[in-house]
Amino acid sequence: MEDKLNPRLVGRVVNVCVAALVLLALAAWLRAPSDLLSLAVVIAALVLAGVLAAQFALSRRLSSRRAERDAGLTRMLQGMSRSASSDAIVDTIIDELRRAADADHVLVARLRPTERVVEATLVSTRARVPVSRTVLPMNVLDPSRLPTTDESSVGVSTEQRIADEIARRLSGSYALPHTLSLPLVSQGRVLGALIGSRRQEREWTPADLELLTWAAAELSAALARAFAFEVAENQAYVDALTGLPNRRYLEELLDTVIPRRRTGDRLGILMIDLDHFKHLNDRFGHATGDRVLRAVAETISAAVRLEDTPARYGGEEFVVVLRRASGDQAADVAERIRAEIESIPPVELSLTERITVSIGVAVADEQATDVRALIETADSALYRAKKQGRNRVVVAT
Repeated sequence: MEDKLNPRLVGRVVNVCVAALVLLALAAWLRAPSDLLSLAVVIAALVLAGVLAAQFALSRRLSSRRAERDAGLTRMLQGMSRSASSDAIVDTIIDELRRAADADHVLVARLRPTERVVEATLVSTRARVPVSRTVLPMNVLDPSRLPTTDESSVGVSTEQRIADEIARRLSGSYALPHTLSLPLVSQGRVLGALIGSRRQEREWTPADLELLTWAAAELSAALARAFAFEVAENQAYVDALTGLPNRRYLEELLDTVIPRRRTGDRLGILMIDLDHFKHLNDRFGHATGDRVLRAVAETISAAVRLEDTPARYGGEEFVVVLRRASGDQAADVAERIRAEIESIPPVELSLTERITVSIGVAVADEQATDVRALIETADSALYRAKKQGRNRVVVAT
């Protein structure tokens, strides 16, 4: 960072020098008013005074802009260091770059690892222009999918070529004519791109490049930390074997979302348990047992609606939370799940016999608030299904 002079001190020195120069010129002219040389000196002194004043005003504006930019970068760092959310980090850096960067638009394209997409957020530096978001496929970050190398890309790093390709795609979507793109990279992996855009063709200066390069480096590090946190948080709520939400997720769902459901949103619970799973594990081994659990989880997920929540409750037991379900609808879903699991070809799972499940069903009335009591009711129905011979659906009465 270059040394900075105090603008007030510089201003005083300039004012004294200009005043002294003008006074000397005026004194010379007053002694000889008819002397054209003296008059020329006065005019030159006044012109020089004007030039110096304009230069000082410009210097103050540039100094003010640098101070504002530095303050913005400080706020940017503070905001990114406090947040573990990639959304909050992107909002922080875009908001500050909108003030500090000499650009009409600032755009951040960043990987969303859990959704497996690249989300681009564009903000205009003009007031009252809404934020715009679009999604690109994750393969835009894949070096093998880059366009064939041409003369313009010779000597350009792979990371920069990915950033340029992202800018090219987004330029077409948003009609951005003049862009400057920097890759977001962490540990050799491209996470996205930081892009500045101008509507008028003006050369990007070294200061512009320096600012965006610095911002890209800080944003890369902050996003890498946030991604690690988000992935770890996501894994804490997902069963590693089946990919379904786990019991912890289910309990938080029941504690937060379900009690605030709308009037008329009747809740259904399916308790699903694999029949003779211990015997299957003992006979065919745990690797086969794991394949069976994954196949059952996939079948359950495919059989329910997007608004319903399947989860692995523990061991060989699964739960499905049904939203807006009557007793008949819940029983129909349960029977469909039972039949589709039974229809899985045993040979696909290295088994000799078909796998079956027993299912207990319970549906709350509209006023019911004790969801855990509903789970216990469904579990009691599951116990009766086991007692009645397994491979069946029992609805709690």
